[in-house]
Amino acid sequence: MAPRSSSPLSISIVEQLEAQFATLSPALRKAARFAIDNPEEVAVNSMRTIARRAGVHHNAMVRVAREAGFDTYDAFRDCFRRIVMRARQPGWLDRAQTIRAHFPTGPNARLIGQYVQQEIANMQQAFSEDTVANLDHAIDLMRSARCTYVLGLRSLFPAAYYFHYVCRLFSDRFVLLTGTGGTFPDELRGVCARDVLLAFSYRPYSKDSVRAVEFARNKGARIVSITDSKVSPVLGAGTLGFVVNNTSDSLFPTVLPALALAEVLATLLVSTGDSETLAEISRSQEQLDSFGVYVE
Repeated sequence: MAPRSSSPLSISIVEQLEAQFATLSPALRKAARFAIDNPEEVAVNSMRTIARRAGVHHNAMVRVAREAGFDTYDAFRDCFRRIVMRARQPGWLDRAQTIRAHFPTGPNARLIGQYVQQEIANMQQAFSEDTVANLDHAIDLMRSARCTYVLGLRSLFPAAYYFHYVCRLFSDRFVLLTGTGGTFPDELRGVCARDVLLAFSYRPYSKDSVRAVEFARNKGARIVSITDSKVSPVLGAGTLGFVVNNTSDSLFPTVLPALALAEVLATLLVSTGDSETLAEISRSQEQLDSFGVYVE
């Protein structure tokens, strides 16, 4: 919900709390001080976790949010999420200037080696212990779903397209959301509680991606998100999230970790498939061969 007053929209929430600090009760000052000093903690953790770390009852966090002009704690926390996202998000011009600074005279073996090492680090983080544990859960959700909708817009379309392309070789229960001809909302019309939405989304987050996730969640669908931040708008209650490091000196954040997760998920769906999965792959191969798709 929107704040009751306009002040939290005109200045940052941290400034708002600082301005009101002297008027708060001792307990609320303790809660507000923690929020002012630890905006990222507030952005990524639950209300009860923050209250415990601040050393106050969780009701104190609700009261601080109301003192700041918000009807709900979630709306209050969203302000901290926006602060964190803005702090982490360089513009394209900034990224372009960084590229020019790192590569002032063209290719350089040392700098290219650093680029490769960064990509290796990104990939290692993408397949952390937590990720591996969640992969089985994601596969279970998609195998039991009536339909899996696949979403990846703009720079992340390749990851979504690859995953959908592979999965369509053995199942017609995967739908790629593209918005061709302006029909993006139409493609999600039939989503229901028996479905899964697999969403790929990085900063700057596409409005259509965020709306699609919210719409599918409201319809009861399970959300599996591959994104770049714990405060990403495509995460939320009940979401199975994969948070990857997309650090790169290229103009756009690297898509390699997202693409690698897409490839692994598709591979696991094949490996856990039944005899009908193999039969469908064989039929797909025969159909493509009948069209002479590939050169001998």
